[in-house]
Amino acid sequence: MTSLQSTERQTLKAHILWLGNELEKSRRQCSMKTDLLQRMLNPDDLGHAVSQEIRVLVYQILIEDSHNERAAWNR
Repeated sequence: MTSLQSTERQTLKAHILWLGNELEKSRRQCSMKTDLLQRMLNPDDLGHAVSQEIRVLVYQILIEDSHNERAAWNR
């Protein structure tokens, strides 16, 4: 097995950095979505302006996200 050349190492490093940045961006977006959904459920925050139908949808989204996260960890 040959050792990686300098350009190959630089390319791999660039890809790893890009993937790390994309992962962090995705994590921030998911966190922002969860924060908004939780605020929509809180009657002292945005919840007073949200109908019961929307609250049910928010609960479904939060539960589905939780199940998806758990399934991803179990893979």
